Amino acid sequence: AECRRVADDLRQVIARAADLPPLPPDRDLWEGIATRIREPEVRSLPVRRRLPLPRLAAAALLLATLGGGAVWLRARSARTGTPVAAAPVPAAPVPGALPELQPAADVARGTDHAVNDLEQALAAGRERLDTATVRIVTQNLARIDSAIADAERALAADPANAYVSRHLAETTRRKLDLLRRAVTLTQSRS
Repeated sequence: AECRRVADDLRQVIARAADLPPLPPDRDLWEGIATRIREPEVRSLPVRRRLPLPRLAAAALLLATLGGGAVWLRARSARTGTPVAAAPVPAAPVPGALPELQPAADVARGTDHAVNDLEQALAAGRERLDTATVRIVTQNLARIDSAIADAERALAADPANAYVSRHLAETTRRKLDLLRRAVTLTQSRS
């Protein structure tokens, strides 16, 4: 019953509105609209720059390498009792500026260095691990190395291939992760 009353009220409003005479606007708005269409307002919008995928992959790889190196240094200092020297604090970034990325070759060298350090640490602590664990880690590292070699060959043939660049970065990150975990295992069993 209440809904019927509301519907009846709405019908009456519609009927009364239909009987009203049309009212012209107080002033013509078209001139202002036309001016804005012809002369668009210039606004200072933030500029968005997109980085190419190979640079993003290199940045991701750099971050993974730095993180792995920090974990490795912390673990080594805990094991040897040698404190890690504090690094100087970098200057504050300029607001709105994009960070400078290292070239992919520099990132690859840094990654190779981190992988080499982790492999040496793993070799040094290998006797502390169960032989089954060593076998599984060795097999997985061989598979990852094969995937990295395949990706590097594909990237050499097609350097602009974003998919292969991401795959190479992700596979390298997996190798660093596996090495970090294996080294952590050797240290936890000492």
